[in-house]
Amino acid sequence: MKKSLLTILLGIYLIPVFSQTIYNGNLTNTDPTFNRPNEGKPPTTLSLVGTAVYYDLVPILISSTGLMDISTNSSWDNFLILYSTGGFSPASPLTNALVANDDLVSSSAGFTYNFTSTGIYYLVICSFKNGVTGTHSITITPTTILPIKLKSFTAIKSAGNMISLNWSSENESNLNTYQVQRSVDGNLFSDLVNGRVIAKNSATLTGYNVTDNTPVSGLNYYRLKITEKTGEVSYSSVVLVKNSKFGTRSVKLYPNPSAEYLQIETDAIQNSTGYISIINAGGSVIQSGQYKFNSNVITTIDIKQLPTGKYFLKTIIDKVETSTLFIKN
Repeated sequence: MKKSLLTILLGIYLIPVFSQTIYNGNLTNTDPTFNRPNEGKPPTTLSLVGTAVYYDLVPILISSTGLMDISTNSSWDNFLILYSTGGFSPASPLTNALVANDDLVSSSAGFTYNFTSTGIYYLVICSFKNGVTGTHSITITPTTILPIKLKSFTAIKSAGNMISLNWSSENESNLNTYQVQRSVDGNLFSDLVNGRVIAKNSATLTGYNVTDNTPVSGLNYYRLKITEKTGEVSYSSVVLVKNSKFGTRSVKLYPNPSAEYLQIETDAIQNSTGYISIINAGGSVIQSGQYKFNSNVITTIDIKQLPTGKYFLKTIIDKVETSTLFIKN
């Protein structure tokens, strides 16, 4: 390990990740700075607006392989980068970088990453632009692998300030119930009223739907509690929706399915700045970018490089988030 990295780590507590872990920190103007990467998996370029951002380095001990949900929370626009066991060097910020994310929801960042080997990895949380400081937290949650019967689970804002929870499964056998659970902090979950559904135990692809008629203002985390007839319980991965006072943004996506391009039409106000992310069935952001939107002006996204399969297109426009399922053929 490089001497400079050893020096940095002398004053930093190693975070062991066994169950959900929360790291709380504070960026100040006495912290070191670096030129942060742009978004990517892995990132390949450096930012032109975050050339000297303050950063906090958090080493994490991954003791078992598998999926981890990693997310941030702060009142300022933060940015998150994961580095491999090879270490982090502020002088070479693209080296060993595995994934970098700007906006998961609003000012938070995050991603799901599949750790294929154990060891000490490194999280770097920083600001999107230069000169920003403040308190923050990083939450790391091991993700229970979805039962093979469960094919998808999504949460999408719908009309009337409601959130539609949709999931599908196939080859069901000896299932008892599905129970939608909700949380406001991603930690403590409770059963959603009217969120219990009897499993159909169908051999073919089967869809289910539950509506949350009273989502809270702000962040709403959802998961499925899946109970077998034997009493065994497992959980889906967690999905997140931000319920905004600004209301539902209309987003039209076509053609769907598509082999080469997606066309996006919105009712955004003139020259709105928004973000588009493409998320695969495993919950990983595989493509993202910032765009200018205008009412009834079509935005085109190239998807020729995507493998065939199901994806979600997430937009954040005028502080409103939408998610739409599309199929790449």
